[in-house]
Amino acid sequence: MSKLLTALAIGAAFMLPGSAGAQTFPSRQMSIVVTFPPGGNADVIARLVADKLSQALKQTVIVENKPGAATIPGTSAVIQAPADGHTLLEAGTNTNINPILGNKTPYDADRDLAPVVLLVTVPAILVVHADVPAKNVAELIALAKSKPGALNYGSAGNGTFAHLAMEQFNQATGVTTTHVPFRGLGPSMIGLLRNDVQIMASDIPGSLPHIRDGKLRAIAHTGTARMPQLPDLPTLAEAGVKDYEAAGFLGIMVRTGTPPEAIAVLNREINNALNSPEMARHIANNGLGAGGGSPADFVTHLKRDRTIWSKVIAAGGIKAQ
Repeated sequence: MSKLLTALAIGAAFMLPGSAGAQTFPSRQMSIVVTFPPGGNADVIARLVADKLSQALKQTVIVENKPGAATIPGTSAVIQAPADGHTLLEAGTNTNINPILGNKTPYDADRDLAPVVLLVTVPAILVVHADVPAKNVAELIALAKSKPGALNYGSAGNGTFAHLAMEQFNQATGVTTTHVPFRGLGPSMIGLLRNDVQIMASDIPGSLPHIRDGKLRAIAHTGTARMPQLPDLPTLAEAGVKDYEAAGFLGIMVRTGTPPEAIAVLNREINNALNSPEMARHIANNGLGAGGGSPADFVTHLKRDRTIWSKVIAAGGIKAQ
């Protein structure tokens, strides 16, 4: 057999679970490390992916939540694991922008992580407390300009997506609103419902119930397309904030050095999972943007994401705290 045919045979054996007489992937239990707390969108997405991977690859796939500290503990755990594709990282926006924010990490994400696939993009809804008189984007801008710094906006912490999306809004519209960081999405939503803060770029599942019961008012969508749950709600770009686009993301990465054959298997099966009816339904019902594609597609997304937030962070002088 020629060297080329031998290499192809070995690669095929590696990629096909259950192949006899050769190394297979995966060969043992797998895990997805989630850098966010249980119960949120990131956790649910990871568990749906884990279930689909377990069925397809005939191995148990568990989800391990290692939240906090700008995704650093969870990312560190994956980088310390063997580079064999059995330990996956569900990465988010902060994984990509920690260096720009000045967060000190015991690793270099660009060097130590290999992208596998983009799972979803995560836009937000710009919401205000019901007592805020503004009914639309133009009125909110006019109100903020009439009282510079008087309106407070909440976030899950300094340098988080909700912080950056509102800072981007401030920069794009020339308004001044005051950032009030909380310790997580839950506390920031409580602060908004109490009117301790008046504005927030909120996650969609967390804000929809309060919009529907009248406690919050939806002003605009931060993504590039309207959402089916609120079809009359414009995007910020549609409402006159030119070129505005803000969305977080979730994606799967592995430790650099993972065999390309393992990455190919993971990419293929996660794409299949994203195309399943269950995943498509969850993505649509929660206002998420569908991901998928090749590792190279994910790299392109990461570069664009970092370019967008680099400009916002530099203009706002934002640093990690």
